[in-house]
Amino acid sequence: MALVRRFLEPIGGKRGASSPIYIDLTDIVEHALWHATGAGIQRVQLEVAINLVRADPNVTPFSLCRNTWRDLRAVIDETENDNEQLHDRLRGYFPYPGARPSLFRPRYTARLAMARLGALRDRFVLRPPPLSAGDTLFIGGQFWMSKTIVKLCQRAAAGGANLIVLFHDLIPLTHPQFTGHDFAEQYRRVLRLPAHFIATTSFGANELGAARKHLGAAPAPVSVVPLAHEFPGAPRKETRLRPPKELAELADAPFVLCVGTVEVRKNHLLLLSVWEELEAELGARLPKLVIAGRRGWKAEAALRKLDALPRCGRIVFVEAPSDAALRWLYSASLFTILPSLFEGWGLPVGESLWFGKACAASNTSSIPTVGGDLCVYFDPRDPAAIKAAVRRLLDSDVRRSLEAKIGAAKLRTWAEVAADIGRIVAPRAG
Repeated sequence: MALVRRFLEPIGGKRGASSPIYIDLTDIVEHALWHATGAGIQRVQLEVAINLVRADPNVTPFSLCRNTWRDLRAVIDETENDNEQLHDRLRGYFPYPGARPSLFRPRYTARLAMARLGALRDRFVLRPPPLSAGDTLFIGGQFWMSKTIVKLCQRAAAGGANLIVLFHDLIPLTHPQFTGHDFAEQYRRVLRLPAHFIATTSFGANELGAARKHLGAAPAPVSVVPLAHEFPGAPRKETRLRPPKELAELADAPFVLCVGTVEVRKNHLLLLSVWEELEAELGARLPKLVIAGRRGWKAEAALRKLDALPRCGRIVFVEAPSDAALRWLYSASLFTILPSLFEGWGLPVGESLWFGKACAASNTSSIPTVGGDLCVYFDPRDPAAIKAAVRRLLDSDVRRSLEAKIGAAKLRTWAEVAADIGRIVAPRAG
């Protein structure tokens, strides 16, 4: 009956006397149809959206996946504080081409049947709201992945709606060599719009301002809202977790953790080379290196090396880890390392600190903003500098000193991030 009620109930619309606020989650749905776990931007977007939705009845989270308007508040309301569960629900809620074959099992039959009926109804009955003056549209994810969302932004701006866009980075414009596709035009179209832009660091805000000036865009407000250090669902300095079955072999030996999609920008190939050199120098004194992340783009050489790793070697590849696996890996690691060439923020640095772990981090772009004086930094293009940072954190006295400093530091939560964004998206009078 719950499935029938979901199919019959209206979707969308205003829920209160205040002006409606719409939050786009299209890219999360698109991602969920192809991947069992979320990546960095999806994690950020979900945390912000969930907090905003639960704080304000006038907020409507939506998707325009396959050009079909869907209100996602019911999915969020029915899900407890478990992003993986929400991710799974979204995968079952959108039975479009691209849904993973694992969904087509008997226990999903009724759910998929109702989802198909709902999708059919929505395609022919529902339309996006007019997005006129008084309405607010918040874009917090990968707008550049969807021409539909870029057009929605343009329509909202033309209609006089309050358009707010969170820019995670400007990589397609400033570092196109790091992208898998050319998204520069989508970026330019949105940057030219009369919107309130949000950057996550002053570094990002400066890049944003320079890009808009170069495009001849009219002046627009730019706010800086730092992201969180918090790992969703994990208490700070969490320890004593039991390893998931698939990671049990890692429980008996110290390891250093590197979290991130295996793509060219993350610099895995140089890290692997550095670790091989360190193994030759230090032998058994060198901990294992655990690479945890999905397969990405333009990293064929690194992926070939990872795929060829011996089972009991000094380097381990944990592909597409679940949130539970990541929690254990962070909590059990000796320290972490992020050799990325460029980051708009740097979630793995903050998450490492949340678990009380020291981090050897790249000194580029926004990363030092995340880690402050709690990390050991290095030039990510200099193998000798990376080795020096690793050697420094292999010293237990150095690690203990940093861990004590991390434990006393004020770290930022997702509730604080959502509250700051909420003050921009839905400012309160007085």
